[in-house]
Amino acid sequence: MPSLRSWSRGSLLGVGLLVGGVAAGAPDSPVIAVHLPYESYNLQLSGDDVLSADIQLHRSATELRGRALGTAARLTLKEGGASGVVGSTPVNLKVHKEGDTLLAEGGFVDGRVTLRFNSKELHVYINQCRYELTYTEGWYEGPRSCDSRLAPPVRLSVPPEFLSRSASEQAALLLFALAPAGR
Repeated sequence: MPSLRSWSRGSLLGVGLLVGGVAAGAPDSPVIAVHLPYESYNLQLSGDDVLSADIQLHRSATELRGRALGTAARLTLKEGGASGVVGSTPVNLKVHKEGDTLLAEGGFVDGRVTLRFNSKELHVYINQCRYELTYTEGWYEGPRSCDSRLAPPVRLSVPPEFLSRSASEQAALLLFALAPAGR
């Protein structure tokens, strides 16, 4: 039997849901799937809720509010950026689009971040780790700077529904998806 440490976050969430008897959303809800060299997890996009083992956020037209990464979170989403707090740490993201490319930079949770996202690539710097992912066969895949060169590549997928959200929300969700990886 595997040790508790070797289980992925998704497995633990599934066990928690079975034990607790509560479903966190429809089983066919779209997900942002994150596969790292030594763990995997999903952010489930269930209506106006974003759910994972580390994230329970509710969205409205102008904010994301709830719990993220073990603490209270409240982000105001507006054209051109997102601001607020995660715990006691301020968030101040500048977000804009150049053509079909989403660009974001600023302060997020553990420090300075940058993000470049489009249909061909996802480049992120967060938690002192750089992700250089290219889109291939339904996944953004590639290395991250904080892993050994021998580690398997990072893989991340986003559902089509994700692309209908505002640029500020897309940036915040991608950063939330990758923030636990460096903790």
